[in-house]
Amino acid sequence: MTTPQAPDEQHELTLLRSVLDTPAPDNAALARMRAKALRSMQAPPAPRHRGRVVLAAASVTLVAGLGIAIAVQPTGGDSTALPTSADPARPARPAPLVGADTPAREALITLAAHTGALRPLAVRPDQFVYSHLRGQVVTGIPVGADGEARVVAETENKTWFAADGLRTVRMEMTSNLDVRPLTDADARKLAANGKSLPKPFTQVYPNPNGNPKEQLPIVQPKEPGVDNPTLSWVASLPTDPEQLLAVFRAAAGPSTKHDNDYLAFKTAASFAARADALLTPAARTALYQAIALLPGIERVPGQVDLSGRAGVAIGRNAEGFRYEIILDPVTSRVLGTRMVATTGADWPTGTVIAWSSTDQVVVDSVGATS
Repeated sequence: MTTPQAPDEQHELTLLRSVLDTPAPDNAALARMRAKALRSMQAPPAPRHRGRVVLAAASVTLVAGLGIAIAVQPTGGDSTALPTSADPARPARPAPLVGADTPAREALITLAAHTGALRPLAVRPDQFVYSHLRGQVVTGIPVGADGEARVVAETENKTWFAADGLRTVRMEMTSNLDVRPLTDADARKLAANGKSLPKPFTQVYPNPNGNPKEQLPIVQPKEPGVDNPTLSWVASLPTDPEQLLAVFRAAAGPSTKHDNDYLAFKTAASFAARADALLTPAARTALYQAIALLPGIERVPGQVDLSGRAGVAIGRNAEGFRYEIILDPVTSRVLGTRMVATTGADWPTGTVIAWSSTDQVVVDSVGATS
């Protein structure tokens, strides 16, 4: 298991002392103080701006229909299109809450303190939630004696959820968009074995014409939980960071491949992305504080989501992989998640194995996108 680097600990110690107003603790008391500081954060300040909120899907589980069913929208225009100072007719986008060098725990605690304006948007029973998801994954194509050639492919999902929970009413999924070899070696394998890149294809649920190749299987969620968050289930979660972290540890379960802290981080980060639309300010604050309690988290510089939006990336390494959650440095919202190969993986170091983000809005009919 990795441990936080010394600069991160120094920033954390400074933050803890400023919150608790105590002398410098000894090492034995630091863990207890961290938990106490997270619980004693002051009430969040007033909203910094208003706008339509862009949410993030955690993984390909959303492709299977296990996603959020309610969008979140403070009030007003589109937060992803906030004006810049070059446009004198409108004010500039507010400054980030955290800097580019803010360590992981301090960034999470700061963002957790700015959740007051992030509230679920009520959806009428006759309305729907339209989710536009962009995803990117690395897959393998068998090439005979050369094993397989790895290719990068994008996926676009258009899904309409009913307001009565997480029921998928319609989904259109187009796969194999912008397919390209992962490396030059993979391109040579394809050429040497006469393999061409896969072509885009679209699947639909429900199937309009009975063609099984165009059928998109949908598994409707059953029991509420971390993988199937509903508004009432999320509202029942504890707002104490340590108790909430215990929920994620239990949901992650044991593994012989990854350490328990990595699994807890990945579970909590995936939940944060999947349930972003359902989180009350208190639940979001506790969620970010719970993630901050995990050892080994680190700040990953320079991350953006698939739409090019710069974010604060917090990651956790395990054997050969790093899972990341990307947060908006201005709004505190989740922008996306990524899984990246690190040293020791059977992939080129730095390969983005999976990456996704989604934009959700409330619409009046199936097929409408705004």
